[in-house]
Amino acid sequence: MKRLGILVALVLAVPTGLWFAGAATTRHLASGWLDGRAADGWLVEYDGLATSGFPSRFTTDITGLQLADPETGWAWIAPRFTLEQTLFRADRITAIWPQTQTLASPFERLDITAAGITAELDVQSGANMALDASRTVMDDVAISSSAGWTTALDSGTLNVTHGGDAVYQVLFSASGLNPPDHIATLLNPAGLLPAVMDGLLYDAQMQFTRQWDLSAIETTRPQISRLDLTELRAVWGELLLRASGSLEVDAQGIPTGDIAVRAENWRQMVEMAQNAGVLPERMRGTVEGMLGIIAGMSGRDSDIDATLRFAGGRVFLGPLPLGAAPRLILR
Repeated sequence: MKRLGILVALVLAVPTGLWFAGAATTRHLASGWLDGRAADGWLVEYDGLATSGFPSRFTTDITGLQLADPETGWAWIAPRFTLEQTLFRADRITAIWPQTQTLASPFERLDITAAGITAELDVQSGANMALDASRTVMDDVAISSSAGWTTALDSGTLNVTHGGDAVYQVLFSASGLNPPDHIATLLNPAGLLPAVMDGLLYDAQMQFTRQWDLSAIETTRPQISRLDLTELRAVWGELLLRASGSLEVDAQGIPTGDIAVRAENWRQMVEMAQNAGVLPERMRGTVEGMLGIIAGMSGRDSDIDATLRFAGGRVFLGPLPLGAAPRLILR
């Protein structure tokens, strides 16, 4: 019986020791990362850092967190941020954001509220936490900007899968999206469209200049070098926009390539483009005439199948110049 008791004690002691050792390591890594940012010149403040979850999980809570990177001007304030790991899978991390948080840049401050924002991450623990896969779920999110606009989202899901080198498959879907106030006012001044977009889908393979790992937070963001868009689909009332195609992106963030676009009920889109100031009023008649010809070639005069061509830093819809191409730069 004595030997049996010793055996039972050993069986219980091993996982207990593993948990306490793992908890200490987890706390050390979290506090060490924060101390490293402070040593780099960041503003780093937090009220507490503790790890719980015995006997099977490591739950690390950081409270009263404030981070600010003086080089980029980005700052993040969160009353609580939680990281969870299981005892034997430290490379699987669940990140839980608080119901209220603030994200600021040199341009504006965003106050964010949410019923829930949770991300499940698979990382390479021996490669600076390089991302293998992630799934982020967002519920009842609202954003208020210091620039005067608000937006909201009923639900959204973002899935990212590493495909080798610096290539990632990205799938984002959202429902119940309220466009930001200033965009809704520009695009829909007469209230012809519903206040809420029915759905938004983005499905693409994206290549970056390097892998996404901790250095993306610590120093600079990887930049987009190629985009293979499988599908972009937006549904807003009677309007339906779909797009697919490929773009090469240079070091200045200027894209080159073709995106095939299908637009249903395009005349409303022309009106929205004019309202937004993208299309000058003097050009509306010409644009509608040429788009009418393109729509006729598509088989239905209410729909358009055309190509957005990105070349020389500009964008063209068929033969029509639309203006300067957006620069795809992640600040």
